[in-house]
Amino acid sequence: MFAKLGRMSLSSAASSPARPNLTADQFQQFSDLIYDLSGIRFQESKNYFLAAKIAARCQDVGVENPTDYYQFLQSPSGRTEYGHLIDAITINETFFYRNQPQLQAFEQEVLIPLINHRRQQGQRKIRIWSCASSTGDELYTILLMLTVGGYANDIEVELVGSDICSQAVAAAKNGVYRQYSIRNIPANQLQQFFDHDDHAMTWTLKPDLRQKARFQECNLMDETRTQALGKFDIIFCRNVLIYFDDKSKEQVVKNIANVLTEDGVVILGHSENIYSQRHLLKADKQRTASIAHIKAPPGTEKYNV
Repeated sequence: MFAKLGRMSLSSAASSPARPNLTADQFQQFSDLIYDLSGIRFQESKNYFLAAKIAARCQDVGVENPTDYYQFLQSPSGRTEYGHLIDAITINETFFYRNQPQLQAFEQEVLIPLINHRRQQGQRKIRIWSCASSTGDELYTILLMLTVGGYANDIEVELVGSDICSQAVAAAKNGVYRQYSIRNIPANQLQQFFDHDDHAMTWTLKPDLRQKARFQECNLMDETRTQALGKFDIIFCRNVLIYFDDKSKEQVVKNIANVLTEDGVVILGHSENIYSQRHLLKADKQRTASIAHIKAPPGTEKYNV
């Protein structure tokens, strides 16, 4: 055994367990399956990440290796595992008041003007959708902004969050957060709107606020599910489209545009690029700081993607 170690020290060998890795064929099989289920395309550079998640699922399901796990997924009983697999590979990086300059611009450029416009029209309701709401941090942030701002007291604001990950949806409904998630929330808001558990070191959004938002599972690739959510005046889609290739992005943007009201606004992240989907949504050059997009005019030419 010592001869096989060569120049590697015993201590470094003991502290460097083999990284999980999928063969090229296995990686292709799983990445194709995940793409078919969710529209998310994994690149080869994510082999280790995907292998680690699949290894954990193998252990939970009780199979020995990725090959057996893939065969299980192909069986009739394996269909119940689809949701667990998607939950495992979905990255839910989020926190309250994420990208505060954008949120401040959104408040001034989009939210307040829309509320005032609806009020002038004699309408008393707007609908806001966080279409990849993860654990609810983004949608609850909007709720806090509305509550603190107090400029929508005579307007009913319906807040809807959706995510493909069932565990994230469950967490959003519970509204329990740790320090990382709440670090940007002002101290007075934490004290007023959250209950703190000193022992668990968690902050829980108070029930009267949680009941003002609803969360449900939704695959953005699924046209039927997205249509069932109804029309929205504001749609948050930040740091979502970067996980889709052009083909699946086209479908997702189409589904989003289809549930956007005629004068509605989509808020994207800084890294999102929908240039190839500009026949569906176009950048609003009057509200660039909030990265707002509106419906493209009817008849706008579709470009190849």
